[in-house]
Amino acid sequence: MVAVVMWFRRDLRLDDSPALATAAAAGDRVVPLFVIDPRVLGPVGPNRRRFLAQALRDLDDQVGGRLVVRRGDPARVVPALVTELRASVVVTTADFGPYGRQRDGAVGDALAANGCSLLAVGSPYLVAPGTVRSQSGAPFRVFTAFRRRWEEMSMPRRAPPPASQGRPAAHPSMRSSKE
Repeated sequence: MVAVVMWFRRDLRLDDSPALATAAAAGDRVVPLFVIDPRVLGPVGPNRRRFLAQALRDLDDQVGGRLVVRRGDPARVVPALVTELRASVVVTTADFGPYGRQRDGAVGDALAANGCSLLAVGSPYLVAPGTVRSQSGAPFRVFTAFRRRWEEMSMPRRAPPPASQGRPAAHPSMRSSKE
């Protein structure tokens, strides 16, 4: 069986997630993972921590209690899980922020050293940042022009749920740790 790791981050959707649909098509077993990254969680206040904890409990319920939750530097944590599972690929939703791009580069490099790849699919936003541009390809400077262009764009269709795969299932030896 080919294991694929679905690395959840800020986009916790299941039903219309392009990344999850890609993960389901890439292997026989999808292992859902969330990494509690101290660099991201460190400056977060108590209300946001509670919100994240509830969101992870909800996601865990949706995947049948099989969400793998790990804490630490994703550049170490993700490759370690890939090694445990002998996974072929890690799929995630693309991240467009400076830290996210840097982190994904480090994770991708660490995975490549283990013969695995990181595949970033889709966006946590309706359209990826930088997609709405003027006729000349430049960013807009005036909101009204931006809005008109936005309204002219055809929006992406919802990704179909991974019907044949059902919900992601974790490796039987994985235990979920709750935060």
